[in-house]
Amino acid sequence: MPVPSPAQLRYQSTDFVALIHFNMATFAHNGDPGCDKDNWDVLAPYATGKTSDPGTFNPKKLNTSQWMESIVALGANIAVLTAKHGCGFALWPTKANLPDGSPYGYNVGMPGASVQYDVLQRFVDAAKSAGVGYGFYYSIMKNFYLCHSFTGSNSCTEEVLPRQRNMSDQEYVQVAKQQVTELWTHYGNLTEIWVDSGLHGLGGLMDELQPQAANTPKNPLQWCGTESGHPSRDVGSSDVWSTGSGFFGQADSDEWVPKFCDPQLFQAHVWFWEPNLTVRSLSEMIPIYHDIVGRGMVMELAFSIDREGLVEKSHASVYKQLGDWVRSCYGSPLSTTSGSGMTFTLTLEPGSRFDRVQLQEDIVLGQRVRNYTLEQSQGTGWRTLVNSSAIGRKRIHLLSIYQVRERTQLRLRIENATSLPQIRQFAAFAPCQEEQLLV
Repeated sequence: MPVPSPAQLRYQSTDFVALIHFNMATFAHNGDPGCDKDNWDVLAPYATGKTSDPGTFNPKKLNTSQWMESIVALGANIAVLTAKHGCGFALWPTKANLPDGSPYGYNVGMPGASVQYDVLQRFVDAAKSAGVGYGFYYSIMKNFYLCHSFTGSNSCTEEVLPRQRNMSDQEYVQVAKQQVTELWTHYGNLTEIWVDSGLHGLGGLMDELQPQAANTPKNPLQWCGTESGHPSRDVGSSDVWSTGSGFFGQADSDEWVPKFCDPQLFQAHVWFWEPNLTVRSLSEMIPIYHDIVGRGMVMELAFSIDREGLVEKSHASVYKQLGDWVRSCYGSPLSTTSGSGMTFTLTLEPGSRFDRVQLQEDIVLGQRVRNYTLEQSQGTGWRTLVNSSAIGRKRIHLLSIYQVRERTQLRLRIENATSLPQIRQFAAFAPCQEEQLLV
């Protein structure tokens, strides 16, 4: 039976990862790459400067410690920052050279750049101080500055814009290799690595330099199939397994592959900060939490840093509200138990009310449960509440509100398991006040 590696176990120890979007696109518009013909060598009306100019990236109040305040308030204990996104702009003073031997030339710390310090180091220092694991996003396949499109193909076959640098695929990969080597050696042990759209043959280097990081070839993760925050609606409501590939995994796979979903905080499908966009409310985030975390996945929630270099107040408010809601709703069960076995029972006292059950396996030992039934005592028998299969790191079942008038019991009856189940938590919870207020 597969079990998580230490890197995967660390990753699955949290409900939330902060996926921080902050790069040149912040000062232009959302998109991948975010830089294009209309803003590269042109001052677009929505941009603060030409995106070809390193000086356009100019967060005058950048405060990574302020980011961590919202990350901690949310309850995330891992944060990932876009070290380089699709434009190609690097948030660290890279020493990489282009094929002709010249400096990379599109990064902080270079002549003409507004930022003359290492943004990544500030982020790492703040994360360490806050007790948050950290990692970097780097899109190997795409780089508008170096003429590589979203798919990794050359995007300058017809026209090379001023300040773009065109090169062969082999030359391009050598530049990318220099940069990821810096990222994977200069900032200590990363908790997670995000490489978007393909590894370009650099997966072995990642495993060699960051063997303890999640989302590497040796410690894989699997995306849920949608960025909307509603995987049940967009992908399907099947049970989700931490084993096997695919959006839902496979119960009998021999590989441990945690699943994650990456929704935005904006109501619009936007990653990078743009002015005048509305963020989702707590009432919109609660069902997203249940559809992702409540089905055994980790939520990699977007943090869109603004042009000042800060988490905007309206964003910070929702992060804190969501974190407070999770802690209030699921921090104090009415009744809870744990242990080894096939049957577990909870007792609820008269006067209590419940409408949800949370289940967790001890995934250090794998995902053993294959089928289970949740039941409520009724007279001399039992009434079935739920029939299901996957538990894993966390499973939340939302039920009708039940007013306990006389002592009642809830029973978890495991009908099929690969080995003796190890249940970390079987708990019943009262209705969450915020949800009732939001109805």
